[in-house]
Amino acid sequence: MKKNVLFIMAFIIILLSLSACNKEKDRIIMTNMEEIDFSKVGKKDNFLLFYPADIRTSQDYTLVKEVSKTGEIIQEYEIRDKAFRRMAIHQKPNNINELYISFFGEAVIQNWYYTYDIADRKFKKVDLDYFKYDVGVDHIMHYGPDVLFQNLVSHKTGDQNYDNNTGNFNMSISNFTTKKSYETEYGYAPNWSPILKLDETIIYSGSGQVNEDGIPENAFVALINSNNEKIEYTNLDKQATSFYPIYATEEKAYIVGAEGKLFVLDKNLNYETYEPFKHLSKKDFYYRDNITGILLLDKHTALYNLYDEKDGVTLGLLTFKNTPSFSVLNKDYINKEMDYEMLYQDIQKKEIYLMETDYDGNAHLLVLDNQNLNLKYKIPVKQDHLLDFVLKI
Repeated sequence: MKKNVLFIMAFIIILLSLSACNKEKDRIIMTNMEEIDFSKVGKKDNFLLFYPADIRTSQDYTLVKEVSKTGEIIQEYEIRDKAFRRMAIHQKPNNINELYISFFGEAVIQNWYYTYDIADRKFKKVDLDYFKYDVGVDHIMHYGPDVLFQNLVSHKTGDQNYDNNTGNFNMSISNFTTKKSYETEYGYAPNWSPILKLDETIIYSGSGQVNEDGIPENAFVALINSNNEKIEYTNLDKQATSFYPIYATEEKAYIVGAEGKLFVLDKNLNYETYEPFKHLSKKDFYYRDNITGILLLDKHTALYNLYDEKDGVTLGLLTFKNTPSFSVLNKDYINKEMDYEMLYQDIQKKEIYLMETDYDGNAHLLVLDNQNLNLKYKIPVKQDHLLDFVLKI
């Protein structure tokens, strides 16, 4: 009896292995991400799920799965492009048809980023050729008229210039639009958070020194004068233990504090304090720097993600027009026990894409109508922790 069971198990394993081999054999191989017109890949109204190259999982190609609205795999594609790997995407409302893409997951310094044109369904590599050294791109999350990004090292030396005595180091903030860069000073390294451009001022935040419990003791907001390159720092009267820049218009810059206050700076760098979340129970996190926690739907409204260990996730709309306010999004598809990563808005398809996960392997791609935020499709996905991007054909 045991021999029969072992034989059956071995037979099943062989069948599964053959199935996997056949699936890989049937994949369509492509080589250059920039040359692919994704509007012509696969069947109309199917979705493409991107699992980019990741050396940590021994995957040296980008795997793209074409799936139906029910999650059925229709076709798989291998894109062998060494310049492309695990990706972080960013969208801003004044250039909403273009996504900005930076990379992570590998200890390399690359002098480029990518863009994705939503209308054309094409990726484009943007080379950074104005640096003396290889400086890399830490991230390209930014708001305002110019294209801003954070470097991995100092543009002046090509190194972080680490100080063994203090633990401090240098990085740079760069303005691709003007081809100007600004080295951060010792002790004022930037957080992994958006960079804002307000008139002639570039704004970023940092933690300063962190105590033994990991709590910032002198968090700051840096204000870089892009004309004379002078940098000033403010802690906004110590009204927060940490700061997170979330958005900027032509007139205002918006920064959320760890305790839920919203600081609104004008062009003269004067600020007012608001409490848009005051009507809610206290939250553990008023901003999400570990996942995509904000998506600007237009120039005045953002889909915003709050989290509390007791109450779970709260999705809602944060509005910036006149007096900033937050309203909870009461939709049946929102599960407080799940977490949500906001990807981007496809203005051509009139859809918004969110990833829903419980980090135990249960995950879905949520496709929302961008007008009423109702759920159009809930598509089951696998290995969501490796899934960085989706698009509708």
